[in-house]
Amino acid sequence: MQLNSQLLGELNEQQKMHKMQLMHVLKKYLPGHTVEYCSELIMLHKLHLHIEVERKGRLGDYSPHLGKGNRISINHNLNPYDFIITFIHELAHHTTFKKYGSKHEAHGAEWKDEFKNCMRPVVMLKMFPTDIETPLIKHMKNPKYTHSGDVQLMKALMKYDKNRDYVILEEIPENALFKMSERSRIIMKKGEKRRTYFTCIATESKKKYLVHAIAKVILVKNEN
Repeated sequence: MQLNSQLLGELNEQQKMHKMQLMHVLKKYLPGHTVEYCSELIMLHKLHLHIEVERKGRLGDYSPHLGKGNRISINHNLNPYDFIITFIHELAHHTTFKKYGSKHEAHGAEWKDEFKNCMRPVVMLKMFPTDIETPLIKHMKNPKYTHSGDVQLMKALMKYDKNRDYVILEEIPENALFKMSERSRIIMKKGEKRRTYFTCIATESKKKYLVHAIAKVILVKNEN
């Protein structure tokens, strides 16, 4: 279903041009039926959107700059559904800041309420596939600081990654060896599962780590 774009009312020629430029950029990253709506959200809230290279540990962020606009950044390599969830997450930081200033916890009750309010229109208009919508609705009952920690939601989102050139920890066998990145020198062995994490042991130091079940990992060949 197409999102109705009625946020800005009548636009002058300069605003129309700005909107078209935003839509041209965003169509590369968002589901097609949400591009106009998100473009108008950016204009309505006077946001500066930055598309960033992949950053480990964060999908996006928000920085308020009083009098200079407000900055949202989102990783470039997210699939369209992951991108819009991240965008709405960061938009909620902005609306929370506008209401409460800096006198609130980053992901506290005020932000959770704003996140729900901002997400409600896109969920109600059925813009997500059912396999994402179901865990997303469950997630939004009590949203956490990042949806990347929600196993069921992330597993649903990963199905829509265009170039899935990775494996996740949950998919590899117990006792398999892996690294967290190409640059990492620490080789770990997958152990037992604890809720949404696996206990893993570094092969050299024998130090134990709790690694999230859906962490992206690189398999290491066992030479023994």
